[in-house]
Amino acid sequence: MKKQLASFLLTIIFCFTMVVPGFAADMNIPVADKISAMEKILYGTEQSGSLIQRMDSLEDDVYGTLTSDSILARVDNMYDYLEGTPESGEASFATKLNVVEWRLNESMSGDPAKNRIEAQEKFLYGQTQSGALSGRLEELLKLASYTDGVVPVQQVTLPKDSVFKIVFTSEMSTKMSRQGDKVNFKAGDNLYVNDVLVLPKGATGIGEVKKVVQPGIFGKDGRIDITFTHIYGVDGTKIPLTVGELAKQKAESIAGAAGAAIGGMIVLGPVGVIGGAFVKGNSVTIPVGCETYVQTSEDVSLQGVVYQE
Repeated sequence: MKKQLASFLLTIIFCFTMVVPGFAADMNIPVADKISAMEKILYGTEQSGSLIQRMDSLEDDVYGTLTSDSILARVDNMYDYLEGTPESGEASFATKLNVVEWRLNESMSGDPAKNRIEAQEKFLYGQTQSGALSGRLEELLKLASYTDGVVPVQQVTLPKDSVFKIVFTSEMSTKMSRQGDKVNFKAGDNLYVNDVLVLPKGATGIGEVKKVVQPGIFGKDGRIDITFTHIYGVDGTKIPLTVGELAKQKAESIAGAAGAAIGGMIVLGPVGVIGGAFVKGNSVTIPVGCETYVQTSEDVSLQGVVYQE
């Protein structure tokens, strides 16, 4: 009896994997997690309701219609469309949206996709448009000089220790900042691998205040230690960062005597400000707009955009 039951279960599993090969290949990512990830991409937060109701809502917003495939196939197909797969040779939804913002605004907001599409429509047309998000994105691509809607992409590797400039977009100070506070910054320049854009100017990054040292007696200055976590590439890939010797040397060579060491990094800033770090007594303030350099902490494979005149 046990042998018959085991044989029956194996048959069911075999048939299931044969019928739904995409699910078999992605069994390490649960369906609920994929739906949650897609909702966060589009809306910024996970939505409520049953999985089928949530999938219906996603398809209606993205495609403008509901597909008739199995729920597993529906989830896999949209997940592949939004996240993209390097093997497809086509730009992902995320890459296309980032390119639109980069070409029109020279920046990438990092906001939920639905909000970003609506913001670009308001900027161009004065109001949001109706219809499926996929079609609206294609129209924005045409206005961003991709008349056929095709964004030329190439899978490349951004090497470890690639150095580039970042700009702080949130203020920090020894008086107000606390350990664990989020640090916001953006890429100060475009970064290429050969002729392939991997990091657009304005791409958003995330860090964290690791430690705040308050001013002390005997003239001891305050200090802010920052951990740079990652920055988002043009395809949405998280690029891990660090402040190594190469980044410090680059900052020092640019800053010269005007550079201020903050938590082991050299911070640059506006003319007349010591490295962008306002020294008030012995406290330290790093205002919005200050610049420094970081470097990639490992090799990163990502989908970049091939440069075109």
